[in-house]
Amino acid sequence: MKPMHGPKQNFHDTLNRVDDDEKVLAVIKHHPFGIVKLYAQVFVGLMAAGGLIYYLLPEFLNPEENADLYSFIGLGAVLILGFMLVIVFVATIIYYQSNLVVTDKTITQTLQTSLFSRKVSQLAISSVEDVTASKSGFFPTLFNYGKLLIETAGEQENFHFEYCPYADHYAKVVLEARQQFMGRRESEFREEQRTYAFSQSASNTPSGGQQGYNYGVPFPPPTQNGQQQPYQSAPPSSPSPAPSGQDQPYQNQQPPYPPTT
Repeated sequence: MKPMHGPKQNFHDTLNRVDDDEKVLAVIKHHPFGIVKLYAQVFVGLMAAGGLIYYLLPEFLNPEENADLYSFIGLGAVLILGFMLVIVFVATIIYYQSNLVVTDKTITQTLQTSLFSRKVSQLAISSVEDVTASKSGFFPTLFNYGKLLIETAGEQENFHFEYCPYADHYAKVVLEARQQFMGRRESEFREEQRTYAFSQSASNTPSGGQQGYNYGVPFPPPTQNGQQQPYQSAPPSSPSPAPSGQDQPYQNQQPPYPPTT
């Protein structure tokens, strides 16, 4: 008995890959303000720490008497500064790795939560129930970004995409993609119904007969050889002559009244 082997797998075919029969409608990335806010926080923290060291350290240590200690503290400050710059660089890469890809069939969300942590989720466009774009605050209003919420049907997880630029625009893109998909599916369903009805009517047609529309007049029954009998013509407008050459009275005339006694 030969060992069973599974089909050859293409490991490059992942959820992030867009199929050839799909059309990409939008690729949404985080707004730059989200990472700029991190830059500002790190900068303010470093400036505050540097100011405290510069102004408070001489109060506790004399620079002339502790020159070696000052050198050690300066080297530590430089190392901390370099470490913070590396953290900011890694955070920038992580921030821009997250995205939301909208096609005419699916929605794929990629969330990079850390350098070695990544979550990819895919949702069929037909499973979208509702889309909400929220914008609250001074900076979101000023720089035009917000939160995009895609609500799904059933127990599927909703998609939350923070710092979405032009969130109201992309919400409309998702809704229009769903409407177009449902319209195409309805058209395909109707076409399948018409094809099925035509095939059923063709299979019920007698052999040798013709298929046509019946406008309230039943088809004559087929003969033994499969041909249809012609329609019966209307009755003549005048009565047929009698065998003796005299005309017969109409059948719908009333008989004479019987004699009274």
